[in-house]
Amino acid sequence: MRTRDEDGQWSDWVPLEVSQEQPDPGTADAAHGARGGTDALWVGQSDAVQLAFTASDAVPADDVRLALVSSDLTSSSAPVGGAALGGAAVVTNASFRTASPALAAPRVISRAEWGAAGQVCAPDVASTLVGAVVHHTAGTNNYGSVAEAMQQIRNDQAYHINTRGWCDLGYNFVVDKWGNIYEGRANSLTQAVIGVHAGGFNTATVGVSMLGDFSTLTPSDAMRESVARIIGYRLGMYGRNPAGTMSYTTGGGENSRFAAGTTVGLPVVFGHRDTAYTACPGNAGYAQLQWIRDRARAIAFSEPLVRALYHDMLNRGPDPSGLATWSSLIMSGQPASALGDGIARSREYVERKVTEAYAQILGRAPDPAGFEVQVQAIMNGVFRVEDLRGQLIASAEYYARAGGNDRAYVQRLYQDILGRQATPGEVEWWIGAIGRSGLAIAPYGVWRSRESAELRIHETYRTFLDRTADPTGLATWAPYWMANGDDALRAVIIRSDEYLARSLSFG
Repeated sequence: MRTRDEDGQWSDWVPLEVSQEQPDPGTADAAHGARGGTDALWVGQSDAVQLAFTASDAVPADDVRLALVSSDLTSSSAPVGGAALGGAAVVTNASFRTASPALAAPRVISRAEWGAAGQVCAPDVASTLVGAVVHHTAGTNNYGSVAEAMQQIRNDQAYHINTRGWCDLGYNFVVDKWGNIYEGRANSLTQAVIGVHAGGFNTATVGVSMLGDFSTLTPSDAMRESVARIIGYRLGMYGRNPAGTMSYTTGGGENSRFAAGTTVGLPVVFGHRDTAYTACPGNAGYAQLQWIRDRARAIAFSEPLVRALYHDMLNRGPDPSGLATWSSLIMSGQPASALGDGIARSREYVERKVTEAYAQILGRAPDPAGFEVQVQAIMNGVFRVEDLRGQLIASAEYYARAGGNDRAYVQRLYQDILGRQATPGEVEWWIGAIGRSGLAIAPYGVWRSRESAELRIHETYRTFLDRTADPTGLATWAPYWMANGDDALRAVIIRSDEYLARSLSFG
């Protein structure tokens, strides 16, 4: 295709790609859809167009149509071209998800603001969101104002409705080069509205398109930040980790790379090209996906993670200063495990843990002088709370409280560390080991045993996941705890998708 401008000059010939955006089979858009087509192409101020194509007996050129779409630059009325658009937006009676109080919605330009036409049929709504698909519109990057960006979106909506026969604009959201976010399909900010943006993968995904062509041009910092913000916000509402992976069983479709019923392993945030025969979102756009995933994860879970860790480790909510400081650090890329380590070295946490250790092991409060030395040592990373517990269990005071002899000592170790009585055979084995290697062998051996490891894992799961560990978790993490200890296990747990999802309950 080529176009002629107002000065009578013809443009270069531009190849038109067949659109890879197709409705999922069985949806309202598929039932209402009229025909296939190419991607829309923005041509600016043009007064003529020419098309060139090859036809043969095998591939006749029957029913080729040219869809011309335009709208006033500042008008909020429906674009012209094809069948008239009109009527109020149709809202389905489907599931509705309200945002967690901990998730702040980004500024989104409403459909009324950009002049959307009403839907012509009611799109289907999924019960959840499991992922996000990043696109580019593949049109011009030369729009010079928000008004021109809105004009492009109105024209794309007209093309999708009038020519392609869909219910509405195919994308759930569109982002311009200045970082403005536009609501595409109605209700996409609050419902899992099924769009038409990645055939076979539309259901339960949110389609976010960058306005422009990013084959070679890198999206602006403002654009990619806003793409990450809307993805983080929408997936965070459903407890999905944007930096995670998923298995998706596709419904198939005309342009899908996978047959219907195929289960595909994908990142939770993926590019259109990952599932269709297309270059979308362009090489330069695709190169930004990992940054978008990581940023969306930080945005979705920054405040919830801070609130959850304060609750789980300090038994209270964060103060405003702590919430602001740590949320900013997590949003800037600091891992949540750094906050866990920070709390674990705080005076408030260490004092409580030292006091608990003395009460549980020696049945008394720590003496003031020793207390301050131990608190400072743990805060400075000289040793850990679990190391202090080991020191107390190996102390002469503990040995005396246990009964002052090896047999009573071993029995007390089993009771305090493993929560059960030692068998006669276990007692005799450890008495022999003490005779050969010294008293310290027993507390260390019992504490670092597989049985102790499994109990510590259950404790960590209860603290951070509100449940006990499953057999797979025990098998995986018991050797890890035995080699690395409590702090390392905590860091792993709070990086998990399960902990991320649970954190959203702390509003």
